[in-house]
Amino acid sequence: MKGKLFNYDSEKGLFQIEACIYEGGGGQPADRIKIKGPCFYIESDEAFKEKDGTFWKVKNISGEEPKTEVEVDVTIDELWRLEVSQQHTAQHIFSALAERLYGWPSEGFTIFEDESKIELLGADEDPEKYVKLERQVNEVILRQIPVRVYVTEEADEKLRKHTDYEHPRIVEIEGIDKCACGGTHVTNTGYVGGFAILNVERKNTRYVRVIFAAGIRLARIAKNYIERELELKNLLTGDVEERVYQLLEQKKQLELEKKNLLELVKVQVAQSDEVFWRNLPLDIQSMKQIAAYCNEKGKDIVLVNQEGYFAMGGPNANMHFEAFREKGASGGGKGVITGKLANNNK
Repeated sequence: MKGKLFNYDSEKGLFQIEACIYEGGGGQPADRIKIKGPCFYIESDEAFKEKDGTFWKVKNISGEEPKTEVEVDVTIDELWRLEVSQQHTAQHIFSALAERLYGWPSEGFTIFEDESKIELLGADEDPEKYVKLERQVNEVILRQIPVRVYVTEEADEKLRKHTDYEHPRIVEIEGIDKCACGGTHVTNTGYVGGFAILNVERKNTRYVRVIFAAGIRLARIAKNYIERELELKNLLTGDVEERVYQLLEQKKQLELEKKNLLELVKVQVAQSDEVFWRNLPLDIQSMKQIAAYCNEKGKDIVLVNQEGYFAMGGPNANMHFEAFREKGASGGGKGVITGKLANNNK
């Protein structure tokens, strides 16, 4: 398509353009565009609105410095436009059904790079309700209902959301939804190509956030999961589920061996005349267990690992801790005292 480039700012990497392209808004990102002009080429995928109009950010540029007030050829990334349109039409279907079935109006909607979010006012987190919603959205998709886009000349009381525009642009899915909207949409619900809820999370007492994907995006997510599973299979050399169970069994065995080893260490430490043990290759939990054992036996013990963390127990534990605190150590506790030295070399 033809367009007109103007207000190019090389320092800020911004420009304005007159063309039949979507500039973003209402939760939907802008088109991704390529501009070919006299001896220059520009790519952009981000726009923002200011009081002086819409400005596009230069992503890539080649050739000579662009001239302004010149006619250019503009190409839209049609695959991105389709992907975004699928998400937007899916949102209209989902929002209409959520309000109709459960009385949950949508307050916010945003399309991100790999997922989209809808915020539902007054919604709960009952999983069965979202399973039902997801199924009904896909049923509407399968019905291949035409999606009509038109400008009305008079106010319509049947709109899902009130609008203050005198002549609003309406997006209507007959029998499902009728709403004022300035975004792009597919022409038939069948072109949404499938819908899935990825996550449901409560954000505050007012609303629940639903993360979803549809169409091309949903297929890409499924492909990524399959590729990850194949990578895991190659990494684990065999069936993923079987290998995971093997690793869990190995973990249990290692934990049992560690427990038995700690029991031996406890006995040796308790029988030793040494009170201070430094630079131990033990974690804090293991040292706490040994200190607790010595505490029960009434034996003073101070254990310090290689990272400077310590655990101490016994009748004089508080006295030893005060000595550590005088050197800048921090920590505390009852019975078994734990903490960290300010400098492990002291």
